[in-house]
Amino acid sequence: MTFSRRIAAFLLSLLLTPAYAADRVDYPVVAPDASIEFPRDEGSHPQFRTEWWYVTGTVADAAGATFGFQVTFFRSRPGVDEANPSRFAAKQLLFAHAALSDPKRGHLLHDERSARAGFDIAEAAENSLNVVIDDWSLRAQQKGYRATVRTPDFQLEFDYLPTQPPLLHGARGYSQKGPSPEAASYYYTLPQLRTSGRLTIGAREYKVTGTAWMDHEWSSSILDEQAQG
Repeated sequence: MTFSRRIAAFLLSLLLTPAYAADRVDYPVVAPDASIEFPRDEGSHPQFRTEWWYVTGTVADAAGATFGFQVTFFRSRPGVDEANPSRFAAKQLLFAHAALSDPKRGHLLHDERSARAGFDIAEAAENSLNVVIDDWSLRAQQKGYRATVRTPDFQLEFDYLPTQPPLLHGARGYSQKGPSPEAASYYYTLPQLRTSGRLTIGAREYKVTGTAWMDHEWSSSILDEQAQG
């Protein structure tokens, strides 16, 4: 099973399986009358159960070499033993996955990271986009955003400059997933991001430009009971 499928299965298990009875947590409900505000809501929403940011796009160098890429960060609140005062208690979990497609190779290059939040190793800041695991990060800058990924096979440092306002999914960012109003997420997209930066594959470095989009979504219960299967 690929990492993408494993992490998707893990996140779905968090959404579909109640926390242990002794540690039951009342996660916030996604409400249709709430409003998304920028830049505040670009940051983390740690009270909600699950959240993710992902950037996907294509870039090319001056010689025409083309690459596809994807960088994703996940945050999860397990809701287990939250009263534990230990700094080692896993109150927030962070995961990341990155993939690079190079048509010349014929297969994906990819890697992953995971950590509990804390210890200056991993964090998902509130109020402003700043998600970090080790030397991987996705951060807001004075103008736009920057993603940094370093793996044994490839490294990328890309800047993303917005060219148009965010697109709010559903009703002003409230995206309902099924018959139940609570089976919903807050969800927006930053389309047509002007992308530029450096890409290194092995010993070769490329200066690239291209286009990407960023999605950000958070929720406590996405799937309706009638949609599970």
